[in-house]
Amino acid sequence: MEKKNKEKGKLSVGRRFGALGMAVAMALTAAACGSTEQTEESAKKEWIYVPEFITLEDERASFYNMKLAGENLYYISWNWNEETEEQTQDFCRYSLADRAMTSNTIVWPEEGDYNLDEYTVGADGRLYAMVRVYSEDYSSSKQYLAGFDAEGKNVFYKEISDRLGEEYVQQICVDEQGRLYLAGRDQIWLFDGEGNYRNTISLASAGDVWLDKVGCSRDGKAYAAYNSYSGNGSSSLIAEIDYDGGKLGEAIEGFPGNDFGPGLETDFLVEDSKGVYEYDLNKKQKNLVMEWLDSDINGDTVRSFGMLEDGRLVAVIEDWENNDSSIALLTKTRASELPQKETIVVATVGGEYNLRAAAVKFNRSSEKYHITVRSYLDYDNMSENSYADAITKLNNDLTSSNCPDILDLSGLNLNQLASKGIIEDLNGYLDKSSALNRSDFLENVLDAYTIDGKLMTIPAHFYLQTIVGKKSDLGDKEGWTLQEMVDYADAHPEAELFDGESRAYIMQTMMMFNEDAFVDWSTGECKFDTDEFKALLEFVKRFPEEIEREEGGDSEPTRIQNGEVLLSRAHFSDFDNIQTYPGMFGEEIVCIGYPTADGTGGHAMNTGDAYAITTKSKQKEGAWEFIESILCQGENERFWNGYPTRKSELDKMLEEATKVEYVLDENGNPMLDENGEKIPSNGTSSIGFEDGWSYTFHIPTQEEADLVLDLMEKAKAIPYSGEDEIMKIITEEAEAFYKGQKSVDEVANVIQSRIHIYVSENR
Repeated sequence: MEKKNKEKGKLSVGRRFGALGMAVAMALTAAACGSTEQTEESAKKEWIYVPEFITLEDERASFYNMKLAGENLYYISWNWNEETEEQTQDFCRYSLADRAMTSNTIVWPEEGDYNLDEYTVGADGRLYAMVRVYSEDYSSSKQYLAGFDAEGKNVFYKEISDRLGEEYVQQICVDEQGRLYLAGRDQIWLFDGEGNYRNTISLASAGDVWLDKVGCSRDGKAYAAYNSYSGNGSSSLIAEIDYDGGKLGEAIEGFPGNDFGPGLETDFLVEDSKGVYEYDLNKKQKNLVMEWLDSDINGDTVRSFGMLEDGRLVAVIEDWENNDSSIALLTKTRASELPQKETIVVATVGGEYNLRAAAVKFNRSSEKYHITVRSYLDYDNMSENSYADAITKLNNDLTSSNCPDILDLSGLNLNQLASKGIIEDLNGYLDKSSALNRSDFLENVLDAYTIDGKLMTIPAHFYLQTIVGKKSDLGDKEGWTLQEMVDYADAHPEAELFDGESRAYIMQTMMMFNEDAFVDWSTGECKFDTDEFKALLEFVKRFPEEIEREEGGDSEPTRIQNGEVLLSRAHFSDFDNIQTYPGMFGEEIVCIGYPTADGTGGHAMNTGDAYAITTKSKQKEGAWEFIESILCQGENERFWNGYPTRKSELDKMLEEATKVEYVLDENGNPMLDENGEKIPSNGTSSIGFEDGWSYTFHIPTQEEADLVLDLMEKAKAIPYSGEDEIMKIITEEAEAFYKGQKSVDEVANVIQSRIHIYVSENR
């Protein structure tokens, strides 16, 4: 490994680590096929919704709040007139039938500073909007309900400030009779089609309620979907709005989403990040219509959706990750009529967001393969056992014919997976890659994820976690054992070890790098009945079961400086974070790390976008292509924050972080402060707490950057997720000891027995 080059202050990771036109594009999505063993996803689907992506070349187009009414899409655009220095708004309509755009400037009834907050469009093309009008000095404002015809001319304009009070209208709905429904947090205000007030419906009687959406069903009636919260959790409900009676009808529980619209054959269409469903009110049943990924769409980027009378689906997409703002027209097509692609199944436990974005980008570019995502965490039916159930189902699939091709390693125990022999060695793929070289990556990252000579994964990015404290207390030593941390706590009985942490957090801290000291996955040996683990239980028992934070209490930095807290958990995702901690402790710090069995520095490398290929995959080459596509992303393409594992990208990040820019005058020359110094224009952001403690950042220094790079060299992969079955067993059984119901020996023996059985069955 080459040494750092500090000539001229150069920071180098490489050295350190060796008029509106329409553009229309048709995208044909392939049906899954090609696998000799049938999986859940490779079972051939009879129908696929094929997307036609329509790109608006209007830079003013607002995809975020675009509305579908009939066969037209509507949006409001802002325009600035340089000559008059006035701002106007246009009411824009794009016809999906004839692909024509019309635009009309909204004509306000009088002069004023208007802000159109929320709007909807009726079947006749009328625009109904909530408008806020500000006073000249912006010290106050009034709220109006306004109506405009299809040409943007004002039809009615009525102040409703007194009706709303301090409430905010989040959305407007118009039913088939042209009646208006204004929805707030837990209230619905009813108006007729001319803006006359009729009634108010309050949902407060239903308890702690959050109104998700007001919309219409297939028969044109208005409904309210809302969540009701209580001590036992929350319930999703929907109820018809009785306009004439000024009340809600009977609430139906279990409504499956907060984004809905009228269905074609059923009451509603409901959308979530996975796909579109039909929902029947009488049967209280939802049926999947289509999955977004089958149509090369990331469901997280769908801003609005609906169905045309001919059965085509419409999705308005605003995808910042892939720089894609477009309209998708989706036509139901027999899968047998489409070009076929090989299906690659990626399994994940709760990591769908980044994965869907990467899958869409890959699917649109690949002519041979199609990524589909299999999620094991059921967000619709979450319980305290959901995570454990998801892991169990995944483990079962890994040893069956339903084995996925790729594993998203987020939240999984890598040592456990390695012991099973189910992870493909990526060394050969990396060596043969024409796009990547081993030297492209930080050496420590590849080493951290190499187990028994096998490269299990190559993460795309990572974060750093460590523990920091006062150098005056801890000295220069980087690293300590469990016992040394206990001794440090004992030496300062007047202070908390961390700021307000419960037993569960302390146990996770102690086990972060010590699980492998008590479990050997390669042999199945467990050591939870030892004196070392019993001493750990005794230590954790000192901490409270739960933490109740006082409102308005002191912040962590203040408590540290008052001598009430000894250590802080540090999280680094850029080159600025390191500055906070000397400011927090008020003196020089040391990154001592999490305790480890041998006392070496326990600096954690927490990765993202880390994928592994399963040994049972029938699509290993395609799986590598997908992983390779993620690893090859540049800074402007990536779907995450944190440190990139490719040295060239990390160099760019470091260069950007340490670049100093100055405030310039009208001639482009740096301006000077009262001391004659140039005034930096960047690096001056700050953080603050309610108790008054704050810190203002500066451009990272050479020393600060070197400290972060040094931590990268020493960081280790976190061997477990903190939520795995071993931690679950420890937490469950230790409770009896903490509460004095069992002795430490009894509890240690039970933990030893349960974990030994679990390891034997899962290695």
